[in-house]
Amino acid sequence: MPIREDLAALTVTVVDDEPSMRDILVRAAWSWGYACQSAGNAEEALPMLAECPTPLVVTDLRMPGNGGVWLVREIQRLWPGTGIIVVTAGEDNDAALECLNAGADRYLLKPLRLEEFRHALAATLRTVQLEKERERYRRHLEHMVQEKTRHVRHTFLSAIDSLVRTLEARDPYTKGHSLRVRHLALRLATALGLDRSTRRKLSLAAKLHDIGKVGIPEEILNKPSRLTEAQFDIIRAHPQIGERILTPIIRSREVLAAIRGHHERLDGQGYPDGLKGGEVPLLARLIAIADCYDAMTSSRAYREALTHGQAMDVLRSESGKHFEPEYVRAFQSVAEESMAQASAVG
Repeated sequence: MPIREDLAALTVTVVDDEPSMRDILVRAAWSWGYACQSAGNAEEALPMLAECPTPLVVTDLRMPGNGGVWLVREIQRLWPGTGIIVVTAGEDNDAALECLNAGADRYLLKPLRLEEFRHALAATLRTVQLEKERERYRRHLEHMVQEKTRHVRHTFLSAIDSLVRTLEARDPYTKGHSLRVRHLALRLATALGLDRSTRRKLSLAAKLHDIGKVGIPEEILNKPSRLTEAQFDIIRAHPQIGERILTPIIRSREVLAAIRGHHERLDGQGYPDGLKGGEVPLLARLIAIADCYDAMTSSRAYREALTHGQAMDVLRSESGKHFEPEYVRAFQSVAEESMAQASAVG
């Protein structure tokens, strides 16, 4: 008999190969207010539960076919929140314990006393309901934590955006650098056919790639003449400083690795870790090209900006040593399209 949807929270599946015992258990459960469905063996019970899952299952241990132990394991695998009562003869204690280890809540010995059966149903149902309440509460807490985390992350990233603008305001020659690098890097990623998830991580990493420069003294950052070796060592620390600033809030290892690695080179001569070839993270390789191109085509206190052609000559000359050759080839058309769009807007 199909179980009405409004009774689904108080239903029992009875599994027993003996029709008389099955009838006794079903009639007793009905008399106590439970709706019931029944099956003659484990193999029949599984499709029945798939069509109409119930919070409680009462199963005989010894049945033709796979039997009760197998059924308990399958129910736990497919519907882990189900309460299971195993009915067994006294000599089957070892098998009953095996059922408990497989996930059954309790077992009853034959000959079955109906009052004991009634108590077992009520106690098992309470256990199932309490577990569901705990699961709902756990999910509610997880949702609250996720919401708080999103809020904190949004607040932090808003502060980081302000920090980026503050950083670039310290040096009028680099104003807008991070956003231009992000724009060029994303266009390069699109030209290379990279997926949306990768582009999203690249967008964040490119925008924040120079954030570590907030830890660099202004007299070094804006020095109009050549840096000393000691000063250059300080400048070279900015990828690590950026990673350290962002680690508490950015969970993506790929984003953090890109920020740390955007000055690495394919030939191993980059910094801070001297990574080589495929060791250099994908996002870092993309940012490196856009970063160098924008730096070369922007004026600095100590030099004039290079033309697009001059900057591309440098990128091509460093192809295979500093930059990924395939990316350099794709970047040329990306940069030209970007220039054309900027000219049209201008």
